[in-house]
Amino acid sequence: MIITAHRNVIYCQEPQDHFEGLFEYGLIPSLGETNLEKYIFSINGLKNVNSGRLEFGLDYSALNFSFYNHSALLSTDSYERIHTVQPEIGYHQDLGTKWAMSVSLAPMLSSNFKNEPSSEDFIFNWSASFSKKWQNGDFPHSLTIGLGKGIVFGEPGLFPLLSLEGKVAAKWKYALGFPYTEVTYTLNEQHSLTSKAVISGIYANNSETVMINDLENLGNTKLVYTGIDLGLEYNYRMSSGFITVIRAGFSTANHLEVLDSNDNPLFDFEINPSPYIVMGLKYSLNVTN
Repeated sequence: MIITAHRNVIYCQEPQDHFEGLFEYGLIPSLGETNLEKYIFSINGLKNVNSGRLEFGLDYSALNFSFYNHSALLSTDSYERIHTVQPEIGYHQDLGTKWAMSVSLAPMLSSNFKNEPSSEDFIFNWSASFSKKWQNGDFPHSLTIGLGKGIVFGEPGLFPLLSLEGKVAAKWKYALGFPYTEVTYTLNEQHSLTSKAVISGIYANNSETVMINDLENLGNTKLVYTGIDLGLEYNYRMSSGFITVIRAGFSTANHLEVLDSNDNPLFDFEINPSPYIVMGLKYSLNVTN
């Protein structure tokens, strides 16, 4: 996850200082002979600094894979529990009234952590972008173009950042682009609905030695997953600052494989598209000076 790419969809408004915490549980139950459970803990905040904004966060994910009928070719036990830890820091600077720039750094540890952490567990993610802002009547809009490096496509690599976002009515706001698209309708102060399309990836080191085809023992193999999640999210905001989150949809264009230490393919799990469900609890606090 990258701050610019995923964390804060601003919709061109000047945001208040805020703090946010999130816990989510997600299940993708029928990826062929594989299923995936996700537990996500996240905290992040935003602080306005003169004409800029400082963004910071910390994410932890526990990913539980269940594999069936693969043991004849690959010992899958050491790929079943994956952990990722990712601190993030970003800075957004206004360049006059119509332009802005953003940069973020998000180093990640991603591994089964069966042995001591090493450089094989480490992934350095970053992003940089420029935005053009304008008004259409009473509603703000912006176009963001940039570049990031991360695991959006599974294996670490460069990816484009593109987002057209804003509001088209008092209750409608949108962010259309890559690697995410979403459209939100706010029914009232308590209830909102958001349709989402998000491209996401997992790239994790297996620090244990595994046997391939009962012939070869290999170390520092990698588990790689990519998919596109299409779904509808419902948020219920309570007066205490807590927000309940329910999201359901379909995960498609999925791919799951094991690579050797040089990122050469070893085994393809040939997984299927699958429905998914996510349930979570968020706490959001705006801070006024």
